[in-house]
Amino acid sequence: MKRYAPNKNALISIRIIILVLAAAVTALSYMFFNNHNIIMWIIISVCWITAILYGVFFLPIYFKHTVYNIYEDDIRKKTGMIFFSKQYMKIRSIQYISTIITPFSKLTALNFIIVNAWGGRMIFCFLTRDETMELSSYLDEIAKNNNN
Repeated sequence: MKRYAPNKNALISIRIIILVLAAAVTALSYMFFNNHNIIMWIIISVCWITAILYGVFFLPIYFKHTVYNIYEDDIRKKTGMIFFSKQYMKIRSIQYISTIITPFSKLTALNFIIVNAWGGRMIFCFLTRDETMELSSYLDEIAKNNNN
């Protein structure tokens, strides 16, 4: 059995992206709604409350509860924030995989593997670049063997 979990660098990267987006919305709100103070402050408040909720509460819970297990015969994914879900896929049913490696992935860990099977799809999110390449090559070999 091999166990994978989302990398903490991805959490930091997502938090930075959220902060940049919240600052951009604040600046745009100030630029366009400066004459309408109530609307401007409502937009800014909602934006920052949402950013803080996701950055401080929801995302860390999601990262803490997400686990990918690769067994000899199957793949299992357990994830969730408030509602938890489990996905299960037989290794022999894998048809093809897609690997997405983002720029600066060694720093950000914003990498994804999409595993497609008959009637289903499983997405592995936020793995390190090395884990993504390792798991991708392993699953690719399985998919090649299944299709031959």
